[in-house]
Amino acid sequence: MSVELTPFEAMSMVPGWDPERADIEELKGGLTNRTYQVLVDGEEFVMRLDSEQASLFGFDRKGELEILEMAGKAGLAPEIHYADPDAGLLVTAFLPGRVWVEEDLESTRNLEALAALLRRVHALPARGPKLDIAGVARRYQKVLERRQGLHAFATHCVEVIESVPASDDQACCHNDIVVANVIDGEGLKLIDWEFACNHNPYFDLASAIGFHNLDRRRAAVLLDAYAGGVDGITQEKLDVQVRIFDAIQWLWLAARHLVRPKRWQAQRLEELQQRIR
Repeated sequence: MSVELTPFEAMSMVPGWDPERADIEELKGGLTNRTYQVLVDGEEFVMRLDSEQASLFGFDRKGELEILEMAGKAGLAPEIHYADPDAGLLVTAFLPGRVWVEEDLESTRNLEALAALLRRVHALPARGPKLDIAGVARRYQKVLERRQGLHAFATHCVEVIESVPASDDQACCHNDIVVANVIDGEGLKLIDWEFACNHNPYFDLASAIGFHNLDRRRAAVLLDAYAGGVDGITQEKLDVQVRIFDAIQWLWLAARHLVRPKRWQAQRLEELQQRIR
């Protein structure tokens, strides 16, 4: 995609939609997407449009669609209404329910429910591409070449990730388990599957733990509920993936900070550097 679609242009591409008769509201979006809630003939949808920065992150939009379709049919994600990955357009059903906040991760019951949700995700057929986490890290490293200060630590993060041997433990993974992606309605469901692909299942747990700084107690509850018990082997598997997640989180956030700097991002980068050293 070379030119950003306007919301009006995007709605005109969806069969049966008349932009003149639709109500549209922009939702809080990230660096790579513009997201809108759309009401058409009494039905609610979410429309995602790529931004110009999406190419920085090398998303596999076609692979995402394959996994999202499976997850939607399994009741784990919103169902696809229309998609044109080449145009950077995705329309899904709107999921009613409450978006989780960080306080939800204080509850043992919620952590156990999240673990059950992840087991269902990981039970999906592993049909998507396999995540080359080292390749992703090197791509971020290249983006950061223009900033010497960021590039130096980026190289360290790549070394951390490359030091871990490739694992044969693979499953269908969401790879971005943060509270903003958890919808609590008729059971828990996940949104924002753009990082989804085959990967080490413990990385999904690690993303929740690393992104939200879960303490050892809450991390142990999540791991125990997911694995049916905690031993030295499962703990080591999780610890390795938390370290990998911290490194890739730093690289992702540094690339984001390069394009759109914010004070909180600079603070978070410093926190992660202290944790990764």
